[in-house]
Amino acid sequence: MSAPSAANGAWRGTLRRVLRAVDAHVTSHTGSPTWRDHVLAEFRSGNRDTMALADRVAARLRAADEWATLANAVQRHKAMIMDYGHSLEKEREQLKKASNTANYVGLSMPDAYDHAAHDLAAANKKKDGDE
Repeated sequence: MSAPSAANGAWRGTLRRVLRAVDAHVTSHTGSPTWRDHVLAEFRSGNRDTMALADRVAARLRAADEWATLANAVQRHKAMIMDYGHSLEKEREQLKKASNTANYVGLSMPDAYDHAAHDLAAANKKKDGDE
């Protein structure tokens, strides 16, 4: 494979990867093809560069590839936060499952100590004592 065809293959692979990332993370959320059109315009303008500017083209391809990697990593990170994050709804669901399991075997879950309610009651008691 000659150098120009190898560079052309890298160019096309990077373009596909960036377009997939833009479609998945930007266009699908906004509904606007503006960023997709911008990426296509940038790649088309970069394709017309001469061999004297090959370093510039390689740097642009590297930057585009790094952006696609970043966009995919950010999306995976958001998904992990949602899966493993401290979601109140998820905690309630887990507590309900634990209660159901305990009830199934004839036990009951202990009442959780509510620090906020205890502190509020203590503050009210102190306030009533001051008056």
